[in-house]
Amino acid sequence: MKFFLNIALACLAAGAALAEDIPTLDGQTYQNVRNTTVKANGIYFVVGEGDSMRGMTIPFTNLTEETREKYHCDAYELALAYARQNQRVALNKNLAFSLDNLEAAKKKAKDDKKLIGFIMVWDSFYVPSYPMGPGSNGALAHFYDVFHGNLVLVFVRHENELNNVPDAVKQGFSGPEEGGYAPNMAVVTSDCSQFVCEIPEGGKESNGQIREKIFREKIAAIKKFKEGQN
Repeated sequence: MKFFLNIALACLAAGAALAEDIPTLDGQTYQNVRNTTVKANGIYFVVGEGDSMRGMTIPFTNLTEETREKYHCDAYELALAYARQNQRVALNKNLAFSLDNLEAAKKKAKDDKKLIGFIMVWDSFYVPSYPMGPGSNGALAHFYDVFHGNLVLVFVRHENELNNVPDAVKQGFSGPEEGGYAPNMAVVTSDCSQFVCEIPEGGKESNGQIREKIFREKIAAIKKFKEGQN
């Protein structure tokens, strides 16, 4: 009997050792979570005891960088997987910084150690859209899903702001891959002094599958650039 009691106590101790706290970017801290699992749309865990016990999924976009690293979450792969779920995005200009708030975007990029992605848009793109769908509004939803958690995004109005962007951004907006279609994105350093890469929409027949292939190539370029900075 004493043997089995010791085994039970050892199992309880092991279970307690596995419990941990998970903080989120919105200021919450989930304490003593258990059974943590990486899902396609976030990290799932169990919290609470008895009647209050429940399972929860926290989106990757609401997790700290430390938590994502701890669970070996490749933020870009997770974002690509989320976009493939094709959830409708309520596109609007408030989903990113405006060019008028560029200094705030640069500060956030510096503080978060991220690059900045300037996305060329038309006002007509701001309609509810599906990221895997065709068309410019679908492409903007796709850009948003994949990159908003990994870069600091700035929307640039094609109508009247193209001449007001930093020179490094102009290099991307007028690069050889742009192809005359929007949205497209110029990725630059947090101080906007250095051009990293341009990310095109993919042309007239663009859709989610075409864009994902382009995004993967450009994500590799972004990662290579960041590795060179370290």
